[in-house]
Amino acid sequence: MKTVLFFVALCGTVSVVELISPCVKCQNDQSCKPPNCFCCRDELNLPIPLTETPQIVFFTFDDALTDAASKFYRKLFNETRMNPNGCPISMTLFISHQDTIYRNVNDFYKRGMEIASHSVTHSHMSTSNFMEEAKKQKRNLAKLGGIPENEIVGWRSPFLEPIGDMQPDKLKELGYVYDATLTYSKRKLSDKAPTPFTLDFGWPYDCKVKPCPKRHHAGFWEVPVVSLMDYKHKYDCVYVDGCNNPPPNEASAYQFLMDNFNSYYTTSRVPFGINMHSSWFYIADRLNAMDRFINTLLKMDDVYIVSVDKTIKWLQNPTPLGELHAFEPWKCDHLKARQESDKATSNNRQGMGLSHAELQQMYIQQRLRQIAEMRKEIELRKQRELQLLQQTSNFVNRPWWSPPRRPQSNSNIHRSPFTQEIPNAHVLENTLEETVQEPVKTDKALATKSAGI
Repeated sequence: MKTVLFFVALCGTVSVVELISPCVKCQNDQSCKPPNCFCCRDELNLPIPLTETPQIVFFTFDDALTDAASKFYRKLFNETRMNPNGCPISMTLFISHQDTIYRNVNDFYKRGMEIASHSVTHSHMSTSNFMEEAKKQKRNLAKLGGIPENEIVGWRSPFLEPIGDMQPDKLKELGYVYDATLTYSKRKLSDKAPTPFTLDFGWPYDCKVKPCPKRHHAGFWEVPVVSLMDYKHKYDCVYVDGCNNPPPNEASAYQFLMDNFNSYYTTSRVPFGINMHSSWFYIADRLNAMDRFINTLLKMDDVYIVSVDKTIKWLQNPTPLGELHAFEPWKCDHLKARQESDKATSNNRQGMGLSHAELQQMYIQQRLRQIAEMRKEIELRKQRELQLLQQTSNFVNRPWWSPPRRPQSNSNIHRSPFTQEIPNAHVLENTLEETVQEPVKTDKALATKSAGI
């Protein structure tokens, strides 16, 4: 960060006023040192030669983890794709609650991906709802996704809208380690990008979406959402899928990704963030371009694709390329333990000494609970739509008015504002009545069998 000079005229004379940026103040403060403090900067300035500095690439994906989104992520981040240290590449999923399939959350956790929080309702955050949203979604991910709560350390606000100093204060109180909400715009490809840093000296950059935190928040990390330049190098894109000039084909999409990557790799080696939504992959050319882009990075022995939490752990303890095989936070031995634990859980029934009929009865009870939850959710959606109709209709108070029946072929399932990721959602209610009969029939069959009929 550069010192800013202002020329001020006083009584006919010109004097120079020197304003030192918060980043420079931080770096001049000898008390701010890793791992507890990391100054904002656009160059790493670490005691490691640039040739020994790994180029970190971290992917973040926002919103509900649906089955459709999961297919894309499994293709791009499959277990055969390894970093130079022999461990699988990883990403960070900022997950909101509504429409998330939590078995997918647990699956990606077991594969070594970072699971982070993106609110319950994906609504606009305020001082009145923020604490509850951040607290409840952390609990949802832990209880429904099977994630240890102490491993859910990242937060991103919906629509990248911060709420000022309350945000880092409350997140820290809830056990979060970092926030990834505040935005930083590059105006040209050659512009330098900031690293993730701690808010010991506040947010030092232009506040694109107000209000940004102004006070000091010791030890709490901010991971800026740094924009990319579009494939024409004309306009900045906050998200990969948010460019005003979207790439029209696979070749331009691939070059768009490579140009932005090289603006880091060939200069400062600051960690490069790719922030996006899965909706970008619904155009096959873009999915193929991203697949090709990741394959290109995997051929480079000085590039690591890791999650945000692993990026922060490296910044807390900068380690040269030659020693990364022994860098403990990036090892993957624990993944085997996660998978073994899952196998033990699935094999639990063998050690329970239950008969086939008892196991089948347990399945019936579990299925009935799932159906009850589905019915409850459908009923809530019906009520919400009815309320909306009553609020907007000009005929609500007329005695002959009645709300129209919901079209069975086009149910309006509420979705993330960025994605349309629920294929065939309209058949959910149609198939529910058929599904609910299945356990009932099975139950009757069990009763008949046990009676010897």
